[in-house]
Order: sequence, then structure tokens, then C-alpha cells
Amino acid sequence: MDRPPRRLVWAGAGLLAAAAVAAAQAADPLGYPVSVDEDAAGARPAARTPVEELRPRAGVDAKRAPPFEVTDPEARLTWFHEPVGASPCDRNLLDPAWMGPGEYAYHLSDHCWCSRDHTRAFRSEFLGRVWISGELLLWATSGQSLPALVTSSPAGTPPAQAGVIGQPGTSTLFGGGWVPGAMRPGGRVTAGYWFDPTQHDGVEASFFELAEDQRRGTFGNQGGAVLLGRPYVDALTGAEAAALLPPPQALPADPGLLAQSITAAQSTTLLGVDVLLRRSIACDLLHRRWLVGGYRYLELDDSVSVGQTASIASATSPAVTTATANDLFDSTTQFHGGEFGLIERWWHKRVSLQVLGKVALGASVFDTDISGSTTTNGAVTSAGGVLAQPTNAGSHQSALFGAVGEAGITLDYALWSQCRASVGYTFLWWSTVGRAGAQIDRQVNPTQFPPGTLSGPARPAFTQRTSDFWAQGLNLGLEYQF
Repeated sequence: MDRPPRRLVWAGAGLLAAAAVAAAQAADPLGYPVSVDEDAAGARPAARTPVEELRPRAGVDAKRAPPFEVTDPEARLTWFHEPVGASPCDRNLLDPAWMGPGEYAYHLSDHCWCSRDHTRAFRSEFLGRVWISGELLLWATSGQSLPALVTSSPAGTPPAQAGVIGQPGTSTLFGGGWVPGAMRPGGRVTAGYWFDPTQHDGVEASFFELAEDQRRGTFGNQGGAVLLGRPYVDALTGAEAAALLPPPQALPADPGLLAQSITAAQSTTLLGVDVLLRRSIACDLLHRRWLVGGYRYLELDDSVSVGQTASIASATSPAVTTATANDLFDSTTQFHGGEFGLIERWWHKRVSLQVLGKVALGASVFDTDISGSTTTNGAVTSAGGVLAQPTNAGSHQSALFGAVGEAGITLDYALWSQCRASVGYTFLWWSTVGRAGAQIDRQVNPTQFPPGTLSGPARPAFTQRTSDFWAQGLNLGLEYQF
């Protein structure tokens, strides 16, 4: 199945961020560094000294900044011209009107590691507001129900009963119940830009993807030790049945002439994109509450496949007949929607705590591909396998209303003023998805098995079936503020 044009998604996110940055070229509070005592309380103070009269109390460290006398005040915010005090940890030089609350709280801590803060001297007007983060995700996702796809019966079982669910000695080897989602790794990268140096308003974009969750089983039979089957429900009689060999092959009289192999697999992948604008609606020196809004994209890829191969030797000649039957159910669900929510964060010295809640409303778009084939000695003899037949094969698209909710909590620690390590938890819920296993119709009209033609009910049939979906787990990350 063709994947969506992810480059277009990222290009749109980049254009939105660029437009937001261009619209936010407001004048900076050119008052760095206004001296604010570490015990000062109340609202964030405004710059009190005109920039043209600005003089750091401790002077300027010539090794980290050029001569302080710059004729154009705006030039002080370009490369290498931001005035920097000789001692980054001199708390009388801290200016909360220029730095974000995380950096300010760090400088109020008891163990400020000043040697790590020299990169502040190399900020520019643009890079001084950029931040990036990378996270390792350890998430699990919701499982799904799979019908019985592979069965077995002991040698000597009558062909009419072999592999048939409910008959004595029949065992289910793959499917036939609930398949839980496994915990697996993933990654998330986020980049953002603050419209003001005190980090009230900004824009950000993020992308995440989880590793593939895959289950695979390969089962073989050599010489008739067991009989492997592909179970289904006969649409003409309503009774359980099984295809022991790819149609129209039949079991040989001598089981020693038969070799069987069936491979079944199920896989799930999840990824997403988030583009948000932040607007501060409550704040003080060491606290922010942001109202956020933007665009959310999610994609869930789910597939189930079964491949059956049988080799039948001749009792009178060296000829061997090889037949295969393949079924593939591939379901992709995409979510497009507008998102809004709240993010709240508190800082205390080198530690901060953040909680968030977001809701997105939009459309879940389904694209389900079903295909099957049967070949004999390499030549295609039918456009159907067992559960995938011409009656349900093809590409099926539809869309329904969908909603996505996300909640999370993150605790982080400042390694130095611009770098923070974090650990957190995320829960993501999606109201409407199409899982591959749910699109399998076990009712099969056997008259269409080759070399026959369909007579009677057109089964299996396709009906879009939906369920909800969740993903949750731990996040381990690093954030860097330029």
C-alpha cells in the first residue's frame, strides 16, 4: 500500500513555523543584564536601564564577548554581540526579562556549574529562541482480535475433519483469540521557537514513530506427520471447514508424498506529527500555563498475511506439483484534525514538572487493501487465496469522524542552564481505527475455489469495521535551549 507523502506533511509544518516566526519579529527587551536580586518576588520586572546606557556591573569577559561599546543596540543581539557578564553565576547579573524561566531557575540553584554556561555568549537573535529535544519512547499499544488462521490435526485424521475447528484433535497454531500489543521502542523529535526571550509564546513541531510490532509463525509438515489447514466457515452450509492444500489440489493417497508449509504474520506500526502554537495565559517568574492549538496527524499501519505452500510428489514419476495460496489484509488509518489543549509547567531551581492535556477532532481515513492468489507450479491459476477472494479483494477507502486525546506528565532536571534530561509518561487514545484482523470475513463460498466459478452468496465480503486504539509508555529525553 502506498504510504502518505510524509515530505508534504513536514513541508507544511515548516511553512507554518516560518510564517509564525516572520510574524513575530517584535522588539526584544534590550535590557540585558538588568540586575535582579535572587530574592526578588512578584511579577517579572521590566528592563529599567536604557540599552544605550547599559553597563554590566561585573564588566565584560573579553574572552567570551567583544568590546561592549556597540553603536547599534540591535547589533548586540546578533552573533557574538550579546553582552555577557564576566561571571555567568553572578546572581546580581541575572535578567529574567531576557531569559526563560528554566534558565533563570537554574541560576538560582545552589549548584550552578558555570563552566557549562559559556555557550550563552554565542547566541544570536534567532538561535537564542530555538530549542530542540529528542526522546526515546518505550510504548505499548492496544492489541486486536485475530481469527484462527492456521490449524493442525494429527496424522490419520479423515480429510473432511482435518484442520476443522471443533473437530477432535484440531489445534489452532496462529490466531484464534486476542493478540496483545507488545512494548517496543520508538523515538520522538521536537523543535520549537519562542517569539519572545521570556518564553511566553511560541511554535513547535514534533514527529514520533514506534518500531514495528510483528508476530510471525512458520509451520511445516513433511511426510504427513501432521496435517496443516487453513480454517474458514462454509458460506453454503454455515459449518466449519478447512483448506488443507491450495485449491484445487487434493491429498495424495500416500501421506509420505506430501510436504506442507504455512507462514502467517501480523504487524503494526504507528507514527504521528504535531504542529502547535503556544500562547501563555498565566505566568509568573517560575510558572507557565500555555493554551495550545494546531494540527495533528496520526497513521496506523496494520497487516495480516498468510502464505500456504504444498509440494505433492508423484508415486509413478519424479514430477512434483507445487501449489501456493496467499492472503494479504493491509489496513491503514490516518487521522487529520485540529488540536487544542493546555500545557502547564513549574520550575524550582534545577527541576521542573510539566503536565499536558490535548484533544484533537477531525477525520479518520481508512484505506484497506485485500489481495489473494493461488499458483500451481509458478503459474497463477486464481485471483483468490482462501480468505481473500474476488468478492472482497481490492482497495477500499472510507472516512469517519475521529477524535484523539493525549495526556502526559514529565519531570526533568537541568544538567546545565541550557540542557535538561527528562523522564515522562504519555497516554494517547484514538477513537476510530480500522485493524487488519477485523477486516477478515471467515465466511467463504468454496464454489469460487479454482477451477470453479462463484455460485451462491458472494462471500467473503468486505465491511469496514472499526475500534478504538491506545498507545502508552515511558519517555526518556534530552532538551537543549540554544
